Amino acid sequence: MKRTLALLVLSLTLGSLGAAQVKKVGIGLIVGAPTGFSVKYWSKPSEALQGFVGGGFGGIAFGADYLFHSNAFRNPQVPFYYGPGVFLGAASFGGPRYDKSTLAVGARFMFGADYIFPNDPFDIAFEIGPALILTPVVGLGLEGGISFRFYP
Repeated sequence: MKRTLALLVLSLTLGSLGAAQVKKVGIGLIVGAPTGFSVKYWSKPSEALQGFVGGGFGGIAFGADYLFHSNAFRNPQVPFYYGPGVFLGAASFGGPRYDKSTLAVGARFMFGADYIFPNDPFDIAFEIGPALILTPVVGLGLEGGISFRFYP
């Protein structure tokens, strides 16, 4: 009896650990500004680190955001999120003055909503926010997109 109880507790513990880890890291695509690959790592149930690599500013861009989530409409499957981020990449701004070897560096602040499928390892996120370009020129823009991620 003790052996059966120990096996039951062990299987429930390992099963719950596996379930918690399934939703910890998502990989997928983002379409918009930028368009490319997206990764989301949930550091806490209400906080996540999001990264992307893709096309932006006429060249390739890399970036990361630290996001804070809160439930929308009291539904844990649809958390709203917001948070600061940074980006850098090759840029072509303003015609012939800048070529594709120019480095763009900036900051952004994203707002979005994430739909987490309850029985499937997927999410869809919609986000938008201001982006402040600091180099090679100072400028303000708008970034946003739709992300589709799979949580293996």
